Amino acid sequence: MSPTVIMQARVDEAFARALVEEDAVVLGLEGPSGLVREGLRLVHERAREAAMASAYDDFYAGNRAPRPVGVVPADAR
Repeated sequence: MSPTVIMQARVDEAFARALVEEDAVVLGLEGPSGLVREGLRLVHERAREAAMASAYDDFYAGNRAPRPVGVVPADAR
């Protein structure tokens, strides 16, 4: 197993209670650490998606990416 680090965040008490008592239960997460790990995983996923979108923009030099063959634009229906 690789080394771990501790990451913390200060949040409003009511928000923390809702996260632990409601959200963690719905998502099947174990307590505050599970919530923080899931939140960080989502931030990482969102950053990867933003980086990919930026790479598309760079590759197509600000022009729209071509649609796959047979795909009709939504506004053409």
